[in-house]
Amino acid sequence: MYMRRRNIPLTEEEDLELDKELQSLNKPPVKIIKQSFSGDLFDCIEKDKQPAFDHPALKNHKLQIRPSFQTKNNVTMDENFKSLLDPGFNDTCPPGTVLIRRTRKEDLIISKELTKYFRNYGSGYRVRDDSVGQNYYAIVRSKKSSFYGFRSKISTWALPNVGSDQVSASQVWIMGDIDGPDGSLNAIQSGWHVHPQIYNDTFTRFFIYWTTNGYRTGCMNLNCKGFVQVSANYAPGYAFPKVSLYRGKPEYLDLLIAKDPKSGNWWLTLPSGGLTGSVDIGYWPKELFPNLEISSYIDFGGQVYTPTNVASPPMGSGSFPEEGFGRASHFMQAQFIGTDHQAFTPSEGSVYTENDSLDNYYKVSGDPPETGDFNVYYGGPGGLVAATG
Repeated sequence: MYMRRRNIPLTEEEDLELDKELQSLNKPPVKIIKQSFSGDLFDCIEKDKQPAFDHPALKNHKLQIRPSFQTKNNVTMDENFKSLLDPGFNDTCPPGTVLIRRTRKEDLIISKELTKYFRNYGSGYRVRDDSVGQNYYAIVRSKKSSFYGFRSKISTWALPNVGSDQVSASQVWIMGDIDGPDGSLNAIQSGWHVHPQIYNDTFTRFFIYWTTNGYRTGCMNLNCKGFVQVSANYAPGYAFPKVSLYRGKPEYLDLLIAKDPKSGNWWLTLPSGGLTGSVDIGYWPKELFPNLEISSYIDFGGQVYTPTNVASPPMGSGSFPEEGFGRASHFMQAQFIGTDHQAFTPSEGSVYTENDSLDNYYKVSGDPPETGDFNVYYGGPGGLVAATG
């Protein structure tokens, strides 16, 4: 047997192995619900039977229901929660379950190729094999320090001009010490992306990614075991029902990644996701990361991938930063979380911008203010052709 998914070869042995992996990941659901406008299936899985707990490192892990920095008084539980932005499901998950996007064989096939598209930090954001294609980025990068997280409101956009083998993402990277031995980098990523190769569509989607091996291995969304889902309303991989309109009302992904001061787990939260409180998506257990006790570097902004000899896709909204609010993509009220577990606005000189393309393709603009909010604008129309060498 010899299958292909977007020109990726698959032997009969590999196909059988993927079937076993799918059976392990897709636990028997209590209920199946559908995101009406995207057509994606999501399973309602009992909290303590989700695939995360099959990870060898989590054999003795105890499920954490909510981060310790929240209390019952300022958190609306999923069972009684009505979202501010309807995620577009045809039903709701019952109490005691969590929402997990159904993993397809295509997801696993493409996921095994993803490490080619992510960079080893020492070589910048370039792909590991430049005969495959190239990444370009426009970001804000922290100087080396000690961080326990990041928060910002990220404007979301529809990007219909992203090719079938391209990626356009707006995200944050939370990284361990990049100066350690080769292959020791641990990193957490989250944000929104348009990734037609995975989903076979151009919806704008919420995503997570994590690696413990210097980008030699990694996992997108819940296509592997490890991330613990706690929400019954939102899950990595869901498509946004609303996005920003050019010269119209901005729509935001309000994103918080923060290390829990008591458990040491890294929590992923949508702080303004609910009418009366925040929505905890889930967490990366501390057991997953041998080298992420503290984050030494944080990057945030835009990144795109394009195959060799194909013009690069738009980044952000597709507009340059100077077009401003309502037109250009931006991170609003960007803050870092310090080791005292308090959010703070970066000071002048503590961060800098980086852009690895000419300004007529992508740009990034944003300096920490003396007072007030730190807002970063970035993006561009693309059109840059990657070449080998």
